[in-house]
Amino acid sequence: MNQFIQRVANYVANEIFIKGLANSKTFQKFAVRTDHHLRGFKEGGVEHLNSKLDELHKAATEAAFSTNSAATKSTSTSRTAYHASGPPVPPKGGLKGFLEAFGKEVKKDLGVGK
Repeated sequence: MNQFIQRVANYVANEIFIKGLANSKTFQKFAVRTDHHLRGFKEGGVEHLNSKLDELHKAATEAAFSTNSAATKSTSTSRTAYHASGPPVPPKGGLKGFLEAFGKEVKKDLGVGK
């Protein structure tokens, strides 16, 4: 009995939903537009990734063939700038710490304060 009900449900779903959607001009337009947009996003993503990889390759090549004095100057300034603020401070725990961190993030997003 269970198989019979399952077959009837599958038949009804196939006839009403699938064939109805396949014959619907509105659904066909929707499917074509959606496919067009998805293909555009995929192609744009690949192009964006390739451009970023090209930029990375160019920067790595320039760094590899640059003089050592320029490379040491840039790394020495970045080291002093990194350590100038001191060691990192661990975040506060509990609800109070969460609310303080959340408040700081909201202020940064809104441009309030610093």
